Amino acid sequence: MKIGIFGGSFNPVHNGHVGIAKRAIEAFGLDRLIVVPAAVSPFKTDTAPSRFDRLALVKAAFADVSKTVVDDRELRRGGVSYTIDTVREIASENPGAELVFLVGEDSLSLLPKWRSYDELSRLCTFKSFPRTRESSTEIRRRLAAGESIADLVPPAVAALLLG
Repeated sequence: MKIGIFGGSFNPVHNGHVGIAKRAIEAFGLDRLIVVPAAVSPFKTDTAPSRFDRLALVKAAFADVSKTVVDDRELRRGGVSYTIDTVREIASENPGAELVFLVGEDSLSLLPKWRSYDELSRLCTFKSFPRTRESSTEIRRRLAAGESIADLVPPAVAALLLG
């Protein structure tokens, strides 16, 4: 079994995240993609906690994407979310599975700074994607300014953010 892991702050989730997930499932022949919202990213501690119910937003965004499962383990765990903890757990829950961790192209240079990177690189393969035009920062800015976000987020996410 080939399992993808897509972690991030998703603060909030947007069309770019959903597009990356769909492309990764196809491009890497994933049997399943586990989407894991971080409680607090070690590299983005200034953006947490979010005023959004990120779990509800992520579930809404990926509801119609086949082969995806939204996993709340890092939110339940709380505190700073370290990828190694999650990958260890997923590896132990899925013995023999090939793990593929999706990461933004801009994060590639940071990988060696991730906690227990050597072990992490033995447990999973990293696959990167270029940044998309959508930006969580831009979505938050538009929301604060009362501007439209319809072109940046799935309709179900927009409904939750604006509802």
